Amino acid sequence: MTDNEVPSARGLFMAAQRHAQSMPRPIDIGTQNVRVTNFMSVGLTRARDGFLHTLLEPTFKAQTFEQVILESREAAGKLQALGMAKRVNVALDKGPDDGVRVLFQCEDGSRYALKTGVNVGDDEGTANVTGRINNVCGGGEVLEASYSRGSKTQAAFQGSLSLPVNADPRRHIEVSASQTMADARPYSAHDEVRRAVGVAYRATGSMLTHDVRCTAAWRDICNLGPEASPTLRTEAGHSVKTSLAYTVSHDSRDSPTVPSRGSLVRATAEVAGLLGGLKFAKVHGELQTNQRVGTDFVLATGVQGGLLVGPGRSPLSDRFFVGGQTSVRGFEFRGIGPRDHNDSIGGDVFYAAGVSLLTPLPYVQTPALRGHLWANAGQLALLDDRGLLRKTQRGVREEVRRFFMCPSVAVGVGLVYHHSMVRVELSCGLPLVAALNDRPKPGLQFGMGVQFL
Repeated sequence: MTDNEVPSARGLFMAAQRHAQSMPRPIDIGTQNVRVTNFMSVGLTRARDGFLHTLLEPTFKAQTFEQVILESREAAGKLQALGMAKRVNVALDKGPDDGVRVLFQCEDGSRYALKTGVNVGDDEGTANVTGRINNVCGGGEVLEASYSRGSKTQAAFQGSLSLPVNADPRRHIEVSASQTMADARPYSAHDEVRRAVGVAYRATGSMLTHDVRCTAAWRDICNLGPEASPTLRTEAGHSVKTSLAYTVSHDSRDSPTVPSRGSLVRATAEVAGLLGGLKFAKVHGELQTNQRVGTDFVLATGVQGGLLVGPGRSPLSDRFFVGGQTSVRGFEFRGIGPRDHNDSIGGDVFYAAGVSLLTPLPYVQTPALRGHLWANAGQLALLDDRGLLRKTQRGVREEVRRFFMCPSVAVGVGLVYHHSMVRVELSCGLPLVAALNDRPKPGLQFGMGVQFL
């Protein structure tokens, strides 16, 4: 065709069609079939072949581009969650046999860690040092050992080995051993040494967390003071416990220490005596809800309860204790329930309930410091002839009715400070109802911890 010739309409259409056919067409990654034929990692220096095979098995089974992309990102996220890599960049390239090669470009994770810290809670502060070895055998294993001392914990050691199940950071098997020597004074005139070994399985899902734990423990109530009560002297000595415990929980709170929304539901059941030693069954549950009222107020409610049953009298080391700033405020630590002279001896059944209102403070700009209005109530009793089952003129039914209808009650005001890792409370409490054995604590009360009623 010369410059003077005008192309026909048909000729232009045919040329345009040929040009369109030569252009690359968009690919629907959701339907485009593909298979992964090769994997390569750069920078990942400590990973077993068997671990990588398990980790990447879903990626190699993917059948579309979309599945390959999603499964590759999931595998990269697991490497980071297990601490085997700090960062992982995923790339796809053409592989052998008309397949796809998956490439992980990694920054290797830290191998060793050593840290010191302070833990607070249960009316005690402890200082600790923890050593940690990550990725011990190339499969995301973690070996950890810690030592701590505190105001009541004279010495505590714990060692554990955590193993991910099927290369999944949300499922672990943990083997642990621990020894703790604690001073129960001034609430009870004795020391207690606990030695335990255990195996646990923990799985975290989108809604629930499950924990199954098998423990063998050797406890020794020792070093009784000269003022120790007859009950405490009877309880003194060695005891062995083998138990199986299951805990299920759901936590949707936006903060574990000072939440402004969400709820926590947790229940634990324990059976002891499967392999000998002490025999009993124990259940414990708690419910906490948090919701905003307006824009600056938070209303929190909490309920806890527990029951311990078994043949004969229950062991002191496994009983419940109630009272204190992290439990029922307005009472001393372990200040509610049965006592023998000056010794708190715990109980087999308890309940506690609380309601709190967090408020803004005038002239205070930081939201970390809030006002606090609260009301707490609780009760604790033994299930034997020293408690609800004792023979009185009122009878057992009346004792049970009084247990539920006549709790110890306290109200108060205070301040709450929200630290990134701990909750700090300063309260002025007024006990309204207290039993003869209770130890009310009117006035100022200071508490630090993570879990509060």
